[in-house]
Amino acid sequence: MEVALIKPQGFCSGVTRAIKLAKQAKEEHPDKNIYILGMLAHNQILINDLSKEGFITLTGDEFKEIEKLNEGDILIFTAHGHSEKLDKIASDKGLITYDATCFKVKDNLNKIKKEIEANHQVIYIGQSGHKESNAALSVSKNVSLYDTKLLINYHLITDCSPFVINQTTLNFYELKGYHNDILKHFPNARIENEICNATRIRQEAILKIDKDTDLIVIVGHSKSSNSNKLFDIAKANYPQALVVMVNNLEEFKKIDIKNKRKATIGSGASTPQYIVDEIYKYLLAI
Repeated sequence: MEVALIKPQGFCSGVTRAIKLAKQAKEEHPDKNIYILGMLAHNQILINDLSKEGFITLTGDEFKEIEKLNEGDILIFTAHGHSEKLDKIASDKGLITYDATCFKVKDNLNKIKKEIEANHQVIYIGQSGHKESNAALSVSKNVSLYDTKLLINYHLITDCSPFVINQTTLNFYELKGYHNDILKHFPNARIENEICNATRIRQEAILKIDKDTDLIVIVGHSKSSNSNKLFDIAKANYPQALVVMVNNLEEFKKIDIKNKRKATIGSGASTPQYIVDEIYKYLLAI
């Protein structure tokens, strides 16, 4: 089979930094358990790999999980951002913390804080329940979620010039539509497009796939927003192709690809490179 790889592949800089910080924590505290408050990045294979190295991922309610820890325990905050209330709880409990929040996410949170301090309301475009959205909403009650599926209750916004910002891993091509909808209600809204480069570049690359491709494989976890967006864009733009999203080679082997001749592989920004390589080699051998 003819097989092409969409570039870039591998971890984005934010995930790379988070992993490096986690390993730093382990080196600095070799005799202690290292706890991660949620998935360090949204890929189960990455989490499994970290578990093999001794990291403990806490998957329950963040506030309840942090309360279970003891003074001197090591806690890593994930790349997606978190409520500042958790910082205070960790400090009060005497935990040793490492903050792996992506710089892009942290920059967005700082922008939101400045707007709130200036007595403006903020419209945050994001996915309900996603950790990055939750972190933004935790800043203030004056941050309102523009849910990408349910939209927003505009009656909550009384600011004639609200600040509009977004989750960094949304669909770059859908974001303009959300902006236009907001501008219909608030012509003076101040809008910033905060899709991160790693997300945008991968989405742009999807649209450059050869039109005769009949198999598109997106390698990523179901909880990964940027992986899901790659799948959505591929599905919408290549109706002639079989478009699938898988977490690993084992999942991919269950898919019927009989009679497929030309494949392209893309991957999310939290997908380990070796997983992509395994699928690539498997397809080449067909």
